Amino acid sequence: MADFTAEDAERAFLDAYNMPTGMPKHEALERAARMADALGHLPLGVSCRIAMIDSAYYLARYDLMLAPFAWARAAEEKDPEAFNDYEVHSLNWSHKWVATGLRRDPRFSLEQLQAVIGQLADRYGRLGFSVQPVHGARAEHAYHVGDLTGLAEHLGRYLAAESGPMADCDACVVEEQVWMLARLGRHQEAAAHGWEGLSGNTNCSTQPQGILTALLWPLLEIGDTERAAHAHTTAYRLIKDDEITSYVHEHIRFCALTGNLARGEEILRRSLHKVVATQLPADEMSFAECASVLLRRLPAGTAFEVPSVGSLTAAELLDRLSARALELAGAFDQRNGTPAWTERVSRSLEQEDYPAVELAVPAAPVTAPAEEPLVSGDPVEIAETMVALYEQGDFVQARRMLASLPADMDSLLPPDLAAHARIRRMTTGLVPFDPAAFEEQLTALPADLALRYRARLAIGLEGGLETAERCLAEAESDHTRSVAALALAELLDGEQAHERASAMLALASSLDVPELRGRVAVESAEHRARQQDLDGAYSDVVAVLAGELPPSARFEAYRLRLRLETLLGKVPEAMATAREFVAAFPLPEAAEARWYQVVAIQELDQEAACLGELREAVAISRVHLTPGHTAHFCFALSGGYVQADRFVEAAEVLEESLRLLQDGQEDLRLQVVFRLGQVCRKLGELPAAERHLREASELLPPEEAGRRAFLLDALASVQGRLGKDDEATASWRAAAALWQQEGDLSEAIGSLVELASNLPEDEITETRAAVDEAEALLPLLDDPREVTRRQAEIIAIRAWVHGQAGEFALAMKQYRDAEALVVSLGDEGWRVFIVLRAAHVLLDADDAEGAEAEARRAASLLPDDVQVGNVLSVLSEALRRQNKPSGTDPLVRELTARLD
Repeated sequence: MADFTAEDAERAFLDAYNMPTGMPKHEALERAARMADALGHLPLGVSCRIAMIDSAYYLARYDLMLAPFAWARAAEEKDPEAFNDYEVHSLNWSHKWVATGLRRDPRFSLEQLQAVIGQLADRYGRLGFSVQPVHGARAEHAYHVGDLTGLAEHLGRYLAAESGPMADCDACVVEEQVWMLARLGRHQEAAAHGWEGLSGNTNCSTQPQGILTALLWPLLEIGDTERAAHAHTTAYRLIKDDEITSYVHEHIRFCALTGNLARGEEILRRSLHKVVATQLPADEMSFAECASVLLRRLPAGTAFEVPSVGSLTAAELLDRLSARALELAGAFDQRNGTPAWTERVSRSLEQEDYPAVELAVPAAPVTAPAEEPLVSGDPVEIAETMVALYEQGDFVQARRMLASLPADMDSLLPPDLAAHARIRRMTTGLVPFDPAAFEEQLTALPADLALRYRARLAIGLEGGLETAERCLAEAESDHTRSVAALALAELLDGEQAHERASAMLALASSLDVPELRGRVAVESAEHRARQQDLDGAYSDVVAVLAGELPPSARFEAYRLRLRLETLLGKVPEAMATAREFVAAFPLPEAAEARWYQVVAIQELDQEAACLGELREAVAISRVHLTPGHTAHFCFALSGGYVQADRFVEAAEVLEESLRLLQDGQEDLRLQVVFRLGQVCRKLGELPAAERHLREASELLPPEEAGRRAFLLDALASVQGRLGKDDEATASWRAAAALWQQEGDLSEAIGSLVELASNLPEDEITETRAAVDEAEALLPLLDDPREVTRRQAEIIAIRAWVHGQAGEFALAMKQYRDAEALVVSLGDEGWRVFIVLRAAHVLLDADDAEGAEAEARRAASLLPDDVQVGNVLSVLSEALRRQNKPSGTDPLVRELTARLD
């Protein structure tokens, strides 16, 4: 006798069933199955085996499926009554999986595989199921053995077969269609059918990532790189945390063949457990093949830490995996009696690259600039030329000279030239600025030159005004006096001492230093701008740019013109100036111009229209600017993706921005994590959304009540969707209080309405309280239209509460009142929603005829196709409850056609 009871065995099964997917769960189900067998508890044994079959499927271990499947088949013959309806369905469904498992393991013979497919055909035929899965299995078998004629034949039959309870879901059929058409070389058809198939709704756990992964190759073959990038980015985001799926293999190969080696390497590193993991041979071969395609393109010495193996170079890992891929291909070919797999794997390992595909986050300059050779010659002559060019305002050529003077050459220079070089390295950002070192270098220069450097640096430094005044007083040359006067003009404007600033500009103009004429003209225009004469400043700077200017002055003139056009809202002009600004200078100066371009794009809300420019800015910043700049550019690029409803790309680029943020960028971090939280919410990545929004709330200063209220509304929405009702309630209430503190009563009502709308159905008391609080604020609103909108929301919630309480007449009256308000607002989509809610009340009241009438009325009001599915659902249910046929109803057919 067993030393456990039936209750013990049943508890063991339930505990195992509720474990997360993994081998521990599978092993626990096996133990429960043995307990059931020992007790002679056949129904429990059936439940255990069905659960084991499901477990093996989600582990992608079809080999583990065979024993429980065979046991279940034998139990079915012995006692069909031991199976409940769900278990019967599961056993019928899993028969398809067994054929897949045998095909993907060369240890099973072709005869065994063909026998299982025959059994599948017999079983489905006997039970009256669709033969679609049978033709699917035969099509896969034909491709597996290299029979493309058979593949084409069974693909046609697979697609022509009617659907049914055992047929694959529509999305999975699309995925298979794409793979098979691509294997037949019919790439245009594959891409068209696959892309169209993405528009359908599915609850399948393997979609849409399956379709998107299948689409990678036909899209590349027809040259549609933009959609290929979207397919990769979207699919990989859905599977990146799944350590089992084999879809990831194709994404490693995609990155390898499209010039995205860094991303491919990152994905491979996340998948290195597969090097030694127990997998079906077909999956192991797929991983080894795809990883090898990438490894062939990586530097041979790249190091990888492989679990249970240790450190391997890319070359060593390539040797191991490519040999394994070919070994497994040979095993399949030996089983199949054809050379198909060895030929396929060999072709794959030698495949040439596709044209480069740009992903969401640019990794390198779009057009790599040709590196100009450094200036060569006598270091002293180079240094002298560098100093002269800076004084003349030609900072472009001067930087080339400076770059030709590495610090280890300073000993070859006279002390004054060495000091110039060291100071310029600090002031141009080649090395960090060190105030003590700066002062030390000035001692090696003539007094007048030292004053000139101090005057230039006075702007932005503490005590800068006094420094500039001292430089002007002690200056020995007109050049230094002009530099000091220009610095003083800017500093005085900052102190609102505009008349004194004008005097400084007049002084600089009267000194008429030729090298500084352009700088004086630009500074004069900026002086007008600082006094809020934006139109006058704009006219001046446009005129200045029309003349001859040295590069330094031209750079500042472009900067000022772009800033003024941004402030004046001259969108086309600003975007044109930004492009002209960037094109006017070589790198790295053009990289600095990108900063001003990106700021203008953001302030003018042009991110979506300027995705190309923002992508180029990110790429160039990686080479020529700091990680902090790149983080900012990534944030700007994310705004473009958000505006274009490309939320996956937005999430990718925001995560890159987060990675690149530097110390001192706390405000940007706040913006990044808040937007990332919002984007993750859009994508349904709710735990990540909550995490990012919480971080944003911690970063936000407490005194910013409005921003905090907005953030709390977003956080509450996520918490509600996660089922954290108490936390969501607290967040919405806190948001409502903050909105009231800010004096924005409409938003406060909105927070309370959201709270009431999202409370669980059994929280009627809390719902009523939230609605009462919202209604109490209505008289305080000033805008009559806003009062109407909020009142409609409140009445609709009250109607729902009455419906939940079974007070159907009151609910209908409230919905009618809400509809009248919505009609006065002219919002037809909202009106349809209200009418459908009323129809639901009638269904709950067992008035199916009235519900039908409301559904038909809703259909007549539809302003677009957004709610067609909802109307069709309510109408069909109302007809069903009256035992009326829906298939022949003209409106049902019309709505179905619109839905399709």
